[in-house]
Order: sequence, then structure tokens, then C-alpha cells
Amino acid sequence: MQADLAGWLDVLGCPYCQGALRLADDGGLRCQACDERFPLTGDGLPALVRQEDAAPLAAFGREYREARLREGRRPLTPEQALNLPYGTPPGYPRLYWEVRRQTYETLVDWLARAGAVPEDGVVADLGAGTGWLAHRLARAGYRAVAVEASAEADFGLGAAAVYRPRSEGRLLPVLGNLESPPLRRAAFSLVLFNASLHYARDLDRTLARAAAALRPGGWLAVLDTPVARHPRPGTGRGDRHLGREELERALRGAGLHPRWIAVRRGPRWWMHRVKAVVRGDAGFGFPMAVGEKRGERGE
Repeated sequence: MQADLAGWLDVLGCPYCQGALRLADDGGLRCQACDERFPLTGDGLPALVRQEDAAPLAAFGREYREARLREGRRPLTPEQALNLPYGTPPGYPRLYWEVRRQTYETLVDWLARAGAVPEDGVVADLGAGTGWLAHRLARAGYRAVAVEASAEADFGLGAAAVYRPRSEGRLLPVLGNLESPPLRRAAFSLVLFNASLHYARDLDRTLARAAAALRPGGWLAVLDTPVARHPRPGTGRGDRHLGREELERALRGAGLHPRWIAVRRGPRWWMHRVKAVVRGDAGFGFPMAVGEKRGERGE
């Protein structure tokens, strides 16, 4: 695994200080700035997590898995995992992967229009889950780091094992916290929050750390996070719905120039929303928000 990691040390950073990492004699990684050390997991994934975050993140991973199983979701077969976001895996709500697919297709279209091409640099997928989106980007030619807090094998980063052999060396799964991402400063052309930003406890700090990892001219994109007119509670599992103005203000506070990208939804989504309004539920959607780090590329 060390040989694989050596090729990624130019973009990985210490979760404490975002300093440069080097290979350690014990097989893990070590920060050159603050001397913190980070092991590999039993599956060989770099565990770039602050010590104080390790136990809470492990507990969250277990609770997340149990909640998903109670909802009827089941681990994906390799064929189902490789097909994501396409297909209709059993146990998921009917709209779930339809919405994710629509967002993914909007992202691909936006990347083409924005000119954010693989040659611009490495991308990071924060809150990557199983790593399906990072895998898609790797297959499209990008070098992609998939950062996820849970190493769990069914719904967490352990499930990324199916993707790595098919990513031609362009995918690196990393155990890490999206609030203290293990990303080097000014090393990335694109940072994605993949259905994950609504789990951040400190929105401003999380976006500031992610923005610090961007090169001038780089982009940050928020995907499949519920956004409402005003902030509101979520499912009760540590998530919430972000307010539109709240998210825009936080992106600006991180030094980014924000824009909203419309995602075209299908008839089933709009029927779902009509039924929610009839029930008296507060409205929310899954728009795509992007923020550009102004400056000339290569500065």
C-alpha cells in the first residue's frame, strides 16, 4: 500500500494542520509540520483522522449502518455498485437513485461547461460513502480522492474495494472527516460534498477547510444536500436541512464566489413535492451549489 500512497503524497494533508505528509517507517503516514502519525486500517486504507474524532466517527458509522438496514436498504452486489448511480437497487426509496442520477448528470454537464477537466488537477469527494462518485470521476480520467468517515464494509468506504481495481490507479479511498479533511492546501482543482454537507456540525469551518484545499481557479460543489428557504431539522441522525442564504453566505465566507446550478427533476419528484405540500411539510430541494476560488490557475 505504501507504494500506492507515494503517488498521492502531493495532495494528502494532515487533518490537524493540512501540512504535508510523508511515509512513516511503521507503514503509516506522518505529518512533516506537526509530527502527528496516522496508521493504515486493516484493509490498507490510510486513516487520516484526528485522534479525538476517531471514536465518534466509528460510532456514527455503526449507527448509520443500523439506520439504513432498519429502512430496508441492503448492501449492494458488485454489479449494482458498479452501475451506480444507474439502476434501482432493492430496498431504496423509489426516488433515491433517480434524484442522485439526475444530480450526477447535471454535474457531468457542468464540468464540461466550466472546463474543469482532468488535466486541471486532482479532485476530492468529501463524504464519499462507498466511493461510487469518485469512481465515476476516476473512470472519466480524473485522479480522485474519496474521503469518508466510515470504514464500514456495506455502506461506508470498505465497499470501495470493488472500485479500486477498475479505476486504473486514479482512485484513492481515504478514511477521514469532512470537517477536518485530510487534504493539502492549494492542491485540488475540485472539491465535492457528495450528499454530505448537511452532516457538518460547523458549516463555516467545514467549507473554509475545503476551500483552503483548492487551487486558485478551482471549484467547490455541493451535491444532493437538502436546501430549504430557512435552516430546519433533518432526519434526527446528525443531519439537517441547510438554508439557502445560509449556504450562500458560508461559501462567500470561505472565499468562494457562489452560483446555483439548476438540476432538472422528473415528474415523480414533482408529484412527491405536491404530496408533501398537501401534508403541510416544509419545502426543500436538492439544488447544486458551486463556488469558485477566484484567481489565475497555476498561481
